Amino acid sequence: MKDFDKTYLFYDYFMKLLKLYKVEEIKKALDLAGHEIILDIGGGTGFLAKHLQDSCKNITVLDESEKMLSKVVPMENVIPLVGNATSTNFEHNSIDVVILSDVLHHIKDQVILLEEIHRILKTDGKLLIMDFEKKRFKIKVLRLFEFLLFGKLFFHTHREVIDLMKNAFNIEKDILNRNYFIIVGRKND
Repeated sequence: MKDFDKTYLFYDYFMKLLKLYKVEEIKKALDLAGHEIILDIGGGTGFLAKHLQDSCKNITVLDESEKMLSKVVPMENVIPLVGNATSTNFEHNSIDVVILSDVLHHIKDQVILLEEIHRILKTDGKLLIMDFEKKRFKIKVLRLFEFLLFGKLFFHTHREVIDLMKNAFNIEKDILNRNYFIIVGRKND
């Protein structure tokens, strides 16, 4: 059983209650033109995809949990897909934008993940990472809760994520809020 199969029934409620979804902030940071092919890795219930679908050509919600994906509301240009983020079946240079929203800290093999994202992104493609600043008190409580649900997690500070990205991506936007950060990097070759 995948970790998020345990939480799929109440996941969106929990995320909204704690104001952990950052839809408007992500939309603003991406500044989409409307023609982009987007991959939302770990997109779960499709909550973010639902809010981005009018701003892009199409968006694939990739998740390991079939139960999370079962909550994706059917839409013409939103494609739910069961899969592994570190080993996708996407063609080289086929995606305009990859989103990791509240996902990076769940993936152990983060270097392999970034290599896979780099492989599938088009030249000048964008990677957006939204995650939580691990040293903040509110996030420490969230980390404890997630640890109890999922076990080991791989949180980073904002600075550590930039360091993780810097070899493969040129950092274009770096938004640091009190409890979360959004980093947008453009693929470099």
